[in-house]
Amino acid sequence: MRRISRVWQWHMAESQIDRPDAELRAEPITADKAHRLRPGWTSRFDKPDIRNQVAQYPDISQWVPETGEYLIAGPWRHRNDIASVLELSGREGTSTLLRSFSEAARSQGLELALLSEQEESRNPVSYERAGFELLEHIMIYELSHVPVIKPERFRLKFSEMVPLRETDLKALLEIDHESFPWLWWNSEGEFLNYGRARGVKIYGGWDSSGRLVSYIGVTRFRSWGHLDRIAVRPELRGRGIGLESLEWALYVLAESGAKRIGLSTQARNERSRLLYERYGFHRTNKHDYYLYGDWLQSRSEQLMNGTNDDQ
Repeated sequence: MRRISRVWQWHMAESQIDRPDAELRAEPITADKAHRLRPGWTSRFDKPDIRNQVAQYPDISQWVPETGEYLIAGPWRHRNDIASVLELSGREGTSTLLRSFSEAARSQGLELALLSEQEESRNPVSYERAGFELLEHIMIYELSHVPVIKPERFRLKFSEMVPLRETDLKALLEIDHESFPWLWWNSEGEFLNYGRARGVKIYGGWDSSGRLVSYIGVTRFRSWGHLDRIAVRPELRGRGIGLESLEWALYVLAESGAKRIGLSTQARNERSRLLYERYGFHRTNKHDYYLYGDWLQSRSEQLMNGTNDDQ
């Protein structure tokens, strides 16, 4: 079958999506209306899930009664300042749903309404109409051959950190917020949730004076591993700490049986991309994804650029 370009598909679908806003009206999903939604068979939510979600986070999820389309939302990475779209079942009413979601988040004093386009893609015009802009292009990398690394080569001392320990959690939050842009900060809840996940290990890197200079988060699967996080104190970058922390992550994943290792990073994070590419990681473009957002309190430049990137 002849393939049609994505842009042309969007153009042909333009007449079928996003009716004028005046024709559609969205309203918050309340617990007593959750039964009226019709989640598809690929949905991550069933009706009891939706009822619980809207009860826990009221007024943020939206639906269009006329069409049955809906948007389920909740906190981004357990953050109380960013609301994220968890599921969007919209075609004609995509822009209407997104705009109502943003207004609900703004009224609650949040900084950002966020949409991750990871498992499906829509016409970006729908996002633009709702006031959403492209924030991040997330690039996926993979290392197909894991090198043999000798543990005696490490100058830093690496040891496991456990977020359930108060001292570890405090130290992780401090270096995390120093190292990453505001959008990518881990909250206390995110660290606690992440630390409990199956296969996850967090390691701190200490220098000879006993100062925590980096941390690494990895997830171990049956025959492969994922490098979730590397943070290096900004004032110490350029001294090989990022490279050594990367090699520690590869070492512990290889020791657990990983034959290949994946990771993701922001397209604009050139420092990290250069590190990974020099080490032999290669792009797997088909798994890239995008983050769109609507800044709600007019602080976009300050929040996106006020903190240095990782690595």
